[in-house]
Amino acid sequence: MLDVLLIPAALLLVLALQAVRRGDHRLHGHLMLAAFTVIGLRLVLHPRALLPTHLGLWLAVLAAAGTTLLLGRMALAWREARSTHAAFPRIHRAFGTLTLLALALTTVVWLLRNRG
Repeated sequence: MLDVLLIPAALLLVLALQAVRRGDHRLHGHLMLAAFTVIGLRLVLHPRALLPTHLGLWLAVLAAAGTTLLLGRMALAWREARSTHAAFPRIHRAFGTLTLLALALTTVVWLLRNRG
């Protein structure tokens, strides 16, 4: 039943990607943090329901997402001219792409866990 928490996480991810397309980077960060929290809650509330492989995959995705969030904060600081490091937005986009790919792969593995 706790897997239902993945539905709001998916909706938050879609809204966050739409926010960044509109140029609302601060809202994008808040929505991504909310999605990160919802997925983290799923893992914390009932970790015994996960096989060690699935738990490891989800924790790896959360670690990548946390790194991406920290890089996003640095990219936002650069965008608001509080930092002189222009590489942060590119690094943040690269980490974000890798995190979304890892999330998609983990979700597919999770959904196919009962097959075969």
